[in-house]
Amino acid sequence: MPFGFAGQSHVFTDTRELFMARTPLTFSALSSALATNNARWRAAETPISLMDPKKRLQMLGAIPSDEAIALLAAARNQPPSLAAAPGFAPAVDWRNKNGNHITPVKNQGGCGSCVSFGSVGLIEAMSHIETGRWFDLSEADSHFCSSHGADCGGWWPDQCLDQIKGRGVCDEAGFPYPSAFPNNDIWSGPPACHAAPNRPARISKLTAVHKLVDANAIKNHLSSVGPVAGCFTVYNDFFNYSGGIYHHVTGDVAGGHCVLVIGYSEAEQCWIVKNSWDTTWGIGGFGKISYDDFKYDGQLYPMYGATGIILPSSGWQPMGGKLTTEAVAGNNKDGRIEVFARGTDNALWHIWQTAPNNGWGGWASLGGIITSTPAVISNADGRLEAFARGADGALWHIWQTAPSSGWSGWASLGGGITSDPSAVRNVDGRVEVFARGNDGGLWHIWQGGPQRGWSGWASLGVQISGNPVASNNKDGRIEVFARANNGAVVHLWQTAPNNGWSSWASLGGILTSDLAVGQNKDGRLEVFGRGTDNALWHIWQTAPNNGWSGWASLGGIITSAPALGHNADGRMEIFARGTDGACWHIWQTAPSNGWSGWASLGGGIVGDTAIVNNKDGRMEVFVRGTDLALYHRWQTAPSNGWN
Repeated sequence: MPFGFAGQSHVFTDTRELFMARTPLTFSALSSALATNNARWRAAETPISLMDPKKRLQMLGAIPSDEAIALLAAARNQPPSLAAAPGFAPAVDWRNKNGNHITPVKNQGGCGSCVSFGSVGLIEAMSHIETGRWFDLSEADSHFCSSHGADCGGWWPDQCLDQIKGRGVCDEAGFPYPSAFPNNDIWSGPPACHAAPNRPARISKLTAVHKLVDANAIKNHLSSVGPVAGCFTVYNDFFNYSGGIYHHVTGDVAGGHCVLVIGYSEAEQCWIVKNSWDTTWGIGGFGKISYDDFKYDGQLYPMYGATGIILPSSGWQPMGGKLTTEAVAGNNKDGRIEVFARGTDNALWHIWQTAPNNGWGGWASLGGIITSTPAVISNADGRLEAFARGADGALWHIWQTAPSSGWSGWASLGGGITSDPSAVRNVDGRVEVFARGNDGGLWHIWQGGPQRGWSGWASLGVQISGNPVASNNKDGRIEVFARANNGAVVHLWQTAPNNGWSSWASLGGILTSDLAVGQNKDGRLEVFGRGTDNALWHIWQTAPNNGWSGWASLGGIITSAPALGHNADGRMEIFARGTDGACWHIWQTAPSNGWSGWASLGGGIVGDTAIVNNKDGRMEVFVRGTDLALYHRWQTAPSNGWN
């Protein structure tokens, strides 16, 4: 009969088997056995191998379903002529098959949830293969909130994938795996199910489960479609695996385990797998297992593929993270979008496209301790640079050391600022940063030359409220806009490109939000803000580099500052949160022309939006959800509809 693990009782045949199953395997005995048997793999004392054996057993949770057992029996009884014909490449690894399609290794902790980790990892990989989009999905939602139940017992991939097909699986931000356990400790228990906020709008599903019953069928699928979930028997020596091609050498049966099979090598006669025991096991959490040793109870059990991934129905796609400021976005020199925000640790975090117009990597920290929303700008040579207020109230910055590349450490630009910074480039390429000072006035600091050092701070006077915003006129002159203490919009401008400044002037109005400023296709600046009636109001230059119209209402009822984007054809588009918490937008019907009515993009968002253009011209919008994770939507074609 098949084994039973993770809460299921194995039927021991005699007292000798019971004794053998409890016999520990020492590292010295394993090392000796590897040398004696000329093993093709390396062993190390890993955190897993050093655990208490009982704790290790809790991580093994593969128990064949009745359907899997029936499929195996049917495959054994079918004539060889009915087996799949070989049609596969000599080797495949989905980490390097027209780019990487495999999400990072995770850690299931002391729970027999390996089947959910293997199966959810499969959906993540297929999401990227089919749509080019990265997803971090919730193993906790799969394992503890489905028909499996809120416990650490085992099951089988067909059961898990059937649940994902029917009920879907939410994103990790909706139900983070550690949060299922007491005190967020994945080695504690018992686990519990927590319903993800607005779960129906954030689930991914699959359309078809592929049940692959022989080695040729598995390799055919891996070669042409994608990874598969598979299970096998673990022996005690497997916990020490640290590289090479694993094959059982010594040690007793420990239990059944499931992994994501991401490839194979005919030359090495092995499967390539992604495990869920953190990155300290194997080769950064990945490994190779010989064909002969990837068997459960001595048999090659069916493996499972998935296709037809259905994205969350709202159109908003989760990007994870937990953000404590608005997100800001910029373009690398190679066209890849990069998004920045403060995390819960007050450091600056970022996430970026792995290729232009394509999928996304994971979040990474740029360190620092920041107390404002960051500002991001491209230097004249294409290097991104980020600015934010530090814990000391000074302006700090960090920059790419080369275009589209790594980052420097943080450095202080001094000063004492009380607003978010706004950064803009002069015509000659010099970056200039504006912020409200401790005295309530507008201050600025600028590069001495493109990619060169910085001036000291200088005051531009006037008392302002909220965050200033700077933009360029058609002739390149910088113009800065802010709200005065009475709510009116005030502005000042360079009198010539790269030169001195005018005095302040008022544009009137009474605005209750920060401003958005952008340039029409014909070069005229236009300013947007929320009025006292909570509608969107705007004012515009009557000619490029020239005078201004009066204020006019664009209607709507908005509960955030507006954010401005530009379509590839030059039409402006404004985004803001509505009273229902959704993201709403309104757009010019022709470049430099009139406006549409308001329309909803749905979602439940917190704060302001960030908009940037992909390399191919499609706008992409980023928001924080009510769970403070980052979400995004994008145009399906330049100047067109939305996903």
